[in-house]
Amino acid sequence: MATEITVLDFKLSNTFEEYCTHMKAPEQQGMFKEMGVKTFYIGQCKDDPKRATVMFEGPENVLYEIFTNPETKPIVEASGHIYEPTTITRWINTCPNC
Repeated sequence: MATEITVLDFKLSNTFEEYCTHMKAPEQQGMFKEMGVKTFYIGQCKDDPKRATVMFEGPENVLYEIFTNPETKPIVEASGHIYEPTTITRWINTCPNC
C-alpha cells in the first residue's frame, strides 16, 4: 500500500488555538498512531482566522475514508472542524526513483 498525503481545507466552529489543542491531545495522537497517520502541518488562513488546513501522511485511502464517511462526522466535528464544506486533496508519489 502506498503512502498518501491528504490535505484538508475547512472552516472552524471554534478558535484555531482550540482546534490545535484538540489535535495535539494525547488521545487524538494515539488514534492517529494506531491508524499509521502523521500530522505534519496545521495552518491557519492568514485572511480568515476561521479557516484551517491540515496535512496528513498515512496509508492510502485511510484518511479519505474517515473524512468522507458520514458516520465519523461527530468525531471530526468534535475538534471544531466544520464537516461541510471540506476540500480534500490527495497526493501520492508514483515516481519509482523519486
